[in-house]
Amino acid sequence: MGLWIQNFKQALRGLRHQGWQAVVSVVGLAVSIVCLTFSVNWLWTETHYDSFRPGYKDLYVVEREDSLEHTESLLYRWGDRVSSVLGKEAMVGMYRYQGGRERVYLPDRPETVFYAQELSASTEMVALLGCRVLSGSLEEVAAADNRIVLTETMARKLFGRIDVCGESVCHIQKWRQLLYTVGAVVEDCRGKSNLHYDFISPLWVEDYERNSAVHENFRIMVRTSRPERTESELSRVDIKDSYPMGKLVLTPLRMFHKMGDGSGFVRAYFYQLAFVAVSLLLVLSAVVNLLAVYTSIFLGRIREYALRRSLGASDAQNAKWMLTEMLPVVFLGLLLAAMGEEWLRYEGYVLGDAGQIGRCLAVVSGFVVLLCLVGMGYPVWKMQNTYRLSFCGQSQGQRTHAWMLVVQCFASALLLFLSLGMQRQISGMIHSDLGFERNNILRLYTGWLTLRGQDEVYNYMSIFKSLPQEFRKESNSGITDAIAMPGDIFNPVSLHYISVWTEEERAEGKESYESGDKGVRYAEIPFRAMEFFGIKSKNGATFSQKAEQAGKLQVLFNGSAMQAFNVKDVRKARLYTGKMTGNEQCILLKTDYNTHYEHQALNIVGEVDIRLSDFHKGEEEMMLVGVPENHQCDFFEHDAVYIKYEEGKREDAEAAVRRVLRRFDVPEEKIMLSSLDEYISGNYKEETYYANLLSALTVFSVLITFSGVFSMLLYSLRLRRRSMAIRRVMGAGFRDVFRPQLRSYLLYVVAGGVLAYFPAALLMHKWMEYFHYGETPGVGLMAVIVCGICVVVSLIVYGQVRRCMNDKPVEVLRPES
Repeated sequence: MGLWIQNFKQALRGLRHQGWQAVVSVVGLAVSIVCLTFSVNWLWTETHYDSFRPGYKDLYVVEREDSLEHTESLLYRWGDRVSSVLGKEAMVGMYRYQGGRERVYLPDRPETVFYAQELSASTEMVALLGCRVLSGSLEEVAAADNRIVLTETMARKLFGRIDVCGESVCHIQKWRQLLYTVGAVVEDCRGKSNLHYDFISPLWVEDYERNSAVHENFRIMVRTSRPERTESELSRVDIKDSYPMGKLVLTPLRMFHKMGDGSGFVRAYFYQLAFVAVSLLLVLSAVVNLLAVYTSIFLGRIREYALRRSLGASDAQNAKWMLTEMLPVVFLGLLLAAMGEEWLRYEGYVLGDAGQIGRCLAVVSGFVVLLCLVGMGYPVWKMQNTYRLSFCGQSQGQRTHAWMLVVQCFASALLLFLSLGMQRQISGMIHSDLGFERNNILRLYTGWLTLRGQDEVYNYMSIFKSLPQEFRKESNSGITDAIAMPGDIFNPVSLHYISVWTEEERAEGKESYESGDKGVRYAEIPFRAMEFFGIKSKNGATFSQKAEQAGKLQVLFNGSAMQAFNVKDVRKARLYTGKMTGNEQCILLKTDYNTHYEHQALNIVGEVDIRLSDFHKGEEEMMLVGVPENHQCDFFEHDAVYIKYEEGKREDAEAAVRRVLRRFDVPEEKIMLSSLDEYISGNYKEETYYANLLSALTVFSVLITFSGVFSMLLYSLRLRRRSMAIRRVMGAGFRDVFRPQLRSYLLYVVAGGVLAYFPAALLMHKWMEYFHYGETPGVGLMAVIVCGICVVVSLIVYGQVRRCMNDKPVEVLRPES
């Protein structure tokens, strides 16, 4: 034990002489450990939503699947059918789609309002979720129609305690106010959940929904320990009356947020799996760098190794000594990784469940230590081999370090290829010409739609039409123009689709889109929106209010619609609208169907050269329909107001917008203001974040790689100092020594690049499947990367050879004694 302590002290003292090599090794280990920890934690979190629920792996969402779509939106009548078919095989519950957070308050304290997330669900659903009841009983909730279930936190917010059964709570929805009685209090949602709630209200069902074949407003969840059998039983549920080719399938609740659209595991968790793979590559690169550094250091101490052997030390004892020499670097790497992980968790940069990060760090640290211990077999073997060869008058082979350089170059080339490929793709999407101006334009969201987890938005309906004029008055703040867009064409949520008929189909009397009519996206825009947004069209085609005709709609088709309806000459086209085929996330104000957009002739003004869909999907067929600014539509729409401002005056324009809204008593926290460019770029926010993260990892990987290359050159050229000195005595010049060295190392770099290209291209190809834009980078990008690495390696070789050539041959060739 005493000898081990002495060796450990010697290793600590040796850190001063190793200098930057030890620092890079420590940082490399720490960064790779942190990256792998966060990647594993992120993957675990994303595959284990709702893990706080008892038996969460037995919870499944029922979805409908056919050749056209994969959706969890189901008809109410299917709930009874599922329950009767499954029987005791599984527990079944129903719930509604969750919108935004809504207001709740106590009847005697209406001034104190809280925003809470509602879950409208059946009583069976509460039991199915495994909620632990803290107060009251679920039987009381099931016995009455107006009983709600509060979570512990919500009960304490409202009442300051949890024994509140029998108390009243008011719930304000957009179109009504409800009074509930508290029936039970359950534990909170204590982690990430695909079904988060602050209170559970009774499942209300409208009369038109009970036997409807159209209103798919409900979701079904089951709890089963045998999902394969349960899914097989679901095939007996009769849904053929609505979807002849459809079937019901199960998706785990814990992975529903990723796989709910029908994606497979690899596609749904591509980013998480990719970052785990990249992190493993970083760990491998860091460990190889560590081995390269210590192989170089140990081979420079071969005389010390021989002295230990002459004093009776065995191979095992010398291996123990070498392992002890490496321990300080490994321990410092673990310590730095723990500090970095704690700092990142404190700053809130953890991807995934922060509560699990410590456990993941322990597992990853153990894995890295084990990898280092196994890897230390290489320098131990090299030392033993070099020692034995010295007795035979032989020197160590000059290419035994080649695999290290190949591994390092493989890691750098692969990460550089992925990082540069992703950045090129994202930059191309963000900065591509979409056919309209998006700079120096602010977007004020004024719509009614709120997503789950968001507070309800301010109702702009009463002031929507007057806002543009008020904004134009703020010309001193740089605002030049403003326009109200009831149906925002840049909003990918609220959509309308209408059937379009040819003259022949119209003559046949087609009345329904179910008979095979082509559907097209229908988007109304004010006439002057063409000029306001600088929307491009072929041959300068645009709308004109003077060209309005009764019974005709002025429209601009996009390229996809022109191709779909085979429109080659707009003057000869004879097309007509049928009925609305679908409306997504919108409210219809009228119930009659004598609307201004149905059964109208289309006056196709021209072809608009615009792209409104983001690059994750292809551009769908669309018609822009010109309407006056005072146009009255049947849809409850007041989506956005756009404000133009002068170059460089965004801050003044934003301040003016907020000042105007304060005059209308719009709460500051309800103002959702951004630039149009930021709004469009937000479609790629996730990809941009991951690409930037990968770029940071790539920088670390490249630094570690070149550190390893430098260490290996120190080791290799140290072995060749005597041969280089002999060549100098024989008259060899710098070039005669430099060229052979350079050729061999460049060969290893090229080998690493070639090996890296195939997995890198495969990963990029998989990633590019998410987009309908761009192409996978080819061999050219890898060639540029390899050339760049070759330049850096050449500079390192040049510097080290020059350093060795400057040594005096007499001193190098002096016999060792």
